[in-house]
Amino acid sequence: MDFRLLRYFIATVEEGSLQGAARRMNIAQPALSRRIRDLELTLGCTLLIRGSRGVTTTPAGKCFHDEAVALVKALDRAIHNTRRIELEQDRPVRLGLVMNARKYAFVHDAIEAFQVGPGHLDLAYMRAPSVDLVEALRDDRLDITLAYERRIRSPKLAERLIHKERYIVAVHPAHPLAVHTPIRLTELADQPLIWLARHSAHDEQDVLMQQCRLHGLEPIIRQLSATHEEQLDLASVSTGLCLTPASTILSTSPGQFVFRPLTDFVMELDLTLGWLREAANPSVSALMATLHTAIDQHQAAIVLGTESWTTLCGHEVVRVSDEG
Repeated sequence: MDFRLLRYFIATVEEGSLQGAARRMNIAQPALSRRIRDLELTLGCTLLIRGSRGVTTTPAGKCFHDEAVALVKALDRAIHNTRRIELEQDRPVRLGLVMNARKYAFVHDAIEAFQVGPGHLDLAYMRAPSVDLVEALRDDRLDITLAYERRIRSPKLAERLIHKERYIVAVHPAHPLAVHTPIRLTELADQPLIWLARHSAHDEQDVLMQQCRLHGLEPIIRQLSATHEEQLDLASVSTGLCLTPASTILSTSPGQFVFRPLTDFVMELDLTLGWLREAANPSVSALMATLHTAIDQHQAAIVLGTESWTTLCGHEVVRVSDEG
């Protein structure tokens, strides 16, 4: 079956009319109508109920729409991954980056130092959730990766803890709790929160939710967000607040939020570097050396207190473990 038929059908259902779908897909309406009828003939069933006000799906059409969306997404993902591999094949080092890795200055410093070194080597990047990055590292689809949480458990992999950052409260400046003082978790008992949902199959348990409950707080969820960026956007536009790792301070504009440390909630987020133990590629070894040097400097700055974001209202919110 021509995948264009699936895209035409999906557009028709989403637009609610053949006319709207034709405009969206840049095709003449009579031609689109014929394509949809061809699709129905191929499947041997009616997918759409046509009326003066547009189209609606039959039960069979609703089922086919859901399956078609999944198929098209899978095809698009396959095309994207194939093109990415083609682009990466001549690049000697594959590096995994956690979401919003740009906020950490040491990452930029290490990559810049590596790329201006001998040979001016180019990198192939993979930006994804940590669980996907670690899985790619285990499957030899990455050479090195950053990851949140200590998920790297394999004889062929090594890891280094970069730092631990505590969860803090990000409050919109117009919110009543927007005060530059520490806060106790119990003060959030009646406060609706913008909550970051975990959708990965690897994360069946919401660890942050569990820890809040263990500390006596049953969070009131005002809105669920799919990404960290969406969480901050929703907290900003709704004059709300959210629980977030301390490094959020680095990724927001001055004055966008008031950040308050939690005095009675010690849950931490680990930032880890992972790599293949036996790296035959000398370019991988060179990047590893550059990353370790940058991490050494990053950790020294945390210990010396020269990183301003690592303390908040006199409370330590980022630390280097003895393992680091």
